[in-house]
Amino acid sequence: MFNRQAVTDIIHWYQQPQRKPLVIRGARQVGKTTAVRMAGKQLGVPVIEINLERHPELDPLFRRYQLDDLLFNFSLITGEAITPDKPLILFLDEAQATPAAYSCLRYFWEDMPQLAVILTGSLLDQVLNNYQLPSPVGRIEPYYMGALRFDEFLQAIGAEKESRALDMLNARNMHLIPDSLHEKLLGLVRRYTLTGGMPHCIQLGLDTHFNHADILKYQTALLQTYRDDFAKYRGSQSALTLNALFNGILGQIGQQFSHKQAQEIAQQSSGDNRQLNTAIEHFQAALLFYRVLHSHAEAVPLGAETKIRISKFLFLDIGLLLAAQNIPAQNIMHAPLELTNRGLLAEQFVGQQLLYAKPAYVNPELYYWQPPKAEGQAEIDFLFTVGNEIIPVEVKAGSSGTIKSLHTFVIKKQANRAIRISSAKPSVDKLEAKLIQQTRPFQLFNIPFYLVNHLEQLLTSI
Repeated sequence: MFNRQAVTDIIHWYQQPQRKPLVIRGARQVGKTTAVRMAGKQLGVPVIEINLERHPELDPLFRRYQLDDLLFNFSLITGEAITPDKPLILFLDEAQATPAAYSCLRYFWEDMPQLAVILTGSLLDQVLNNYQLPSPVGRIEPYYMGALRFDEFLQAIGAEKESRALDMLNARNMHLIPDSLHEKLLGLVRRYTLTGGMPHCIQLGLDTHFNHADILKYQTALLQTYRDDFAKYRGSQSALTLNALFNGILGQIGQQFSHKQAQEIAQQSSGDNRQLNTAIEHFQAALLFYRVLHSHAEAVPLGAETKIRISKFLFLDIGLLLAAQNIPAQNIMHAPLELTNRGLLAEQFVGQQLLYAKPAYVNPELYYWQPPKAEGQAEIDFLFTVGNEIIPVEVKAGSSGTIKSLHTFVIKKQANRAIRISSAKPSVDKLEAKLIQQTRPFQLFNIPFYLVNHLEQLLTSI
């Protein structure tokens, strides 16, 4: 199995002199368990793994916070003597089966601070919403884990030469990238789009020379696994209704999600708006969907002024999105990404990278912007922040695509820089935004898809 950033981060967490219990949040099959095991192996310390789905008898001990009894039971289960001062990682997996384990982390931190504890569960947050248990606020370290980013994908498939080349680029020299390397990197973007960032899909690709039929078969099975989870944790909703709502939201990826769309999805699923809103909360808690909220973009943090009723959705992974929507592989191989499926895949690709652009302890959030309808039609796909600066990001078709929305944002928000993402070669242009009788000079960063993970590096280099 290949290395990734999460392994490095877990190693760094373990080596801290004072470490709070680490709670890894992520959807099923994003590689949480594998990352913990690999970190333990590289550290040279044993990982004491307790799958809480298999040991429901531990629940009363967690509820009573009986730490000594818990450690003794862990020792009996694993055959390993566990003491608080022993160099090891206590790994509590599938914690959604025992929500009390989450609240118990407070006492691990307070009573056994030297013990390295990691807790994870694919549906943890969804299940916690249904339990009235104390939350260990301030006593844990959160870690958010998604599918592999494109830069991690390059490392995983052994494209180290291309990865090193990207690390050498900055805003002053990126326009010098050779055409041959530019085209090769766009080809790797297409490969990532088909494979996606789910670890097993990438490993399958490596094992089968990226036979798409094998990858698609696994992606289809994984999507069914998510649907099967609905049946286990559906609460008051039927699995059938949840499946219909799941498919309805999948069909809205990248589009503005209005009250009208919500009503249509609810009606088609034989449900109502209340059921849809509950389902959306469940899907978000399971980290299958991410809601991109509208922000007024007045100041950082962007979430301070949002409109929940104006939003759009991104899916967990671009490869799974292709499989779910039955988009043929030929569509990806024979057209620029931004022209495929009405630009939906390009927006999913960029959004998926930006969601995990910040440090992993930051809850993945994304925002977009549009002015009031009375002020004209404009939409900025995403907003990217560097310090206190808010930079508009547009996903466009090539260097000739219109950027009227960027002009509108630059004028209205007095922005100095803007980003256009496409398949075109990278460059930085000095332009003048124009809106009615107003003008404002700004820098336009033309960024190809393969450099989205390097945005902060590029923006701070000039």
